[in-house]
Amino acid sequence: MSKKILVLGGGGFIGTHLVAALSKAQHQVQVIGNNLAQAAQGEVDYFHGELNSQLYQRCTTPDLIFSLAGGASVASSWQDPYHDFAKTVPHLSALLHKMQTDWQHSRLIYLSSAAVYGENATDSTSITCPLKPMSPYGLHKQVAEEMIQFYSKRYQIAAQIVRPFSVYGEGLRKQLLWDALNKAKRGDFCYFGSGEQQRDWVYINDLIDFLLNLMTQHINEQNQLLNAGTGRGVTINKILSMLLKIAGYRQAPMFSSIGKPGDPDNLVSDSLEQHAYPQLNHTSLQQGLERYVAWFKKQEQS
Repeated sequence: MSKKILVLGGGGFIGTHLVAALSKAQHQVQVIGNNLAQAAQGEVDYFHGELNSQLYQRCTTPDLIFSLAGGASVASSWQDPYHDFAKTVPHLSALLHKMQTDWQHSRLIYLSSAAVYGENATDSTSITCPLKPMSPYGLHKQVAEEMIQFYSKRYQIAAQIVRPFSVYGEGLRKQLLWDALNKAKRGDFCYFGSGEQQRDWVYINDLIDFLLNLMTQHINEQNQLLNAGTGRGVTINKILSMLLKIAGYRQAPMFSSIGKPGDPDNLVSDSLEQHAYPQLNHTSLQQGLERYVAWFKKQEQS
């Protein structure tokens, strides 16, 4: 059944994939935000501008809202914490007020981040783990979550919070895998950390399938707050070794033993909790990396 769907921040890495999938599924999609690439086919309306009350006023009342807008980098949040806050919190406040006053029957799916776990993150991070962010980025996501939970309890807004782990795939032009391939082109194979830190790698198409499936479920106590991970930890050394081999390099990665601020040693979801969401485990790491390297090389040629 076709739904009216509003996507905030549809111009980013996850957003462009989500908009394309929603359009392909023949939903009526509105996309709002800055830096929007009108690439999706089908019934998609784009509204460019800052996310605020005036822009929301231009939108048709949605059945469902995906909020993907906000800061997207731990590193940049250290460089300019106010900018990260401004990208994450004010527009959400305006959205929640709009839902309270005019869009009472709309449902919100908010993409937060596993960075909210911070110092308490482990190789088996449960959704019940206390939050202790290690960066302004993680802190601002925590503030956003608390705002949503307040409005849900106070005004009965229908909302779900999803905490993605390390999402990768075609279109990602930042973070570890992108940086590693660009460094390799320059003959640089040295990276931060010890290489033994573990991350939970989620392929972008699997995350999108998870979100599409979530749309079909009624909200209940079990799915109001969700981790989006595979439940499998992979060391930085292993994923970089796989990536470089797939890309045709013979060199093994080297590590400086210098950590980066805001990065926990291990950040992996609890595998038992993730059993209910097989979509997130559909693509093997080998397959996902092969697709990413193929896309990366195509970008070089274009």
